[in-house]
Amino acid sequence: MGNDPELSGIRRDQRYSAMLSQIERQHLMYKSGLVGGSRAEIPGEGFRAMVVYGLGGSAMAGRMLESLAEALSEFPVHVNDGSRLPRWVGRDDLLVIVSYSGETTECVLALEEASSRSLRVVVVGSGGTLLSRSTELGIPSVTVERGLTPRMAVPEMFGVLAALYHRVSGSAAISPQSVSEAADRLPTYYSIVSPESEGEDNTALRCAGLAARHLLVAIGWAHMAVAGLRLRNQLAENAKRASLSLRVPEDLHNAIEGLHTIPGRSAVLLRSRLETKDVSAQMEAVKGMVDLGLEVSFSGGAVFELISAVMWADLVSLYTSYLLNVDPAELKRIPKVRESVTSSTRGAR
Repeated sequence: MGNDPELSGIRRDQRYSAMLSQIERQHLMYKSGLVGGSRAEIPGEGFRAMVVYGLGGSAMAGRMLESLAEALSEFPVHVNDGSRLPRWVGRDDLLVIVSYSGETTECVLALEEASSRSLRVVVVGSGGTLLSRSTELGIPSVTVERGLTPRMAVPEMFGVLAALYHRVSGSAAISPQSVSEAADRLPTYYSIVSPESEGEDNTALRCAGLAARHLLVAIGWAHMAVAGLRLRNQLAENAKRASLSLRVPEDLHNAIEGLHTIPGRSAVLLRSRLETKDVSAQMEAVKGMVDLGLEVSFSGGAVFELISAVMWADLVSLYTSYLLNVDPAELKRIPKVRESVTSSTRGAR
């Protein structure tokens, strides 16, 4: 593999080309989701908060919205990725249950519980039990594109959530217009980090070279921490590589102290042009404490920073899987865990 990884065959290999194509058209997926969320039926009005319930990529779409709402809006978003709905969720909240496959057991159970508690709910998915059951219960739903690798459906699911959020919050900063304008800029960003782009500017390829040889430690603040979490999750699923994600400032109060004990580590700093002075000072201080492999900067406003960083993380994971000759779509352990959950709750309603 050497110090200069290259991706000359990635488009010709069917193991990688389909996922690469999905990343290439993320800008269109965001817009499709915005349309779906804008047209969806919303059960009432006068909400105090939006609660997103989901696991995996579905929760990631919620985390993206949550991080933007914290920075740009006064209307709260709460993401729950536990095994059950929080007891505090009530009829004053808009509950959005998200499962791309529609077969996530916890989400189906959450729908049943929400119905029994007379909560106000919207369901998002591509089909499956979740959507069919929502129809039976008379609960509104949004259907997203079928046939995607579930974890690659995050852009469309985020688009749905952003449009729903705008409708219940009135936020101008998180709206179909702001997300659509940011999405329009993604093709230009993609040209910098695409497989055909060579040189120092292709930080996705450079990071993939590091990930193939080291245990990556992604360090970021606010929405960049969400991008770091996306990188961790995607490296695990696509490249079958373990990595860590640290959130500034919280993890600099604890986790940083033991980082030096991890062999083969390489830190990647995810920087935002929106960092406050205290955050920037901490990021600069960290440079002297970690084995710094790469520093990647994002700019262009919070929405664009986030969606471009998510695209970057997706490409890093796909490039890493190619460099390691690993099938990104194949999963061995997760399906076994999911089947154990399904088996344990079969017949429950």
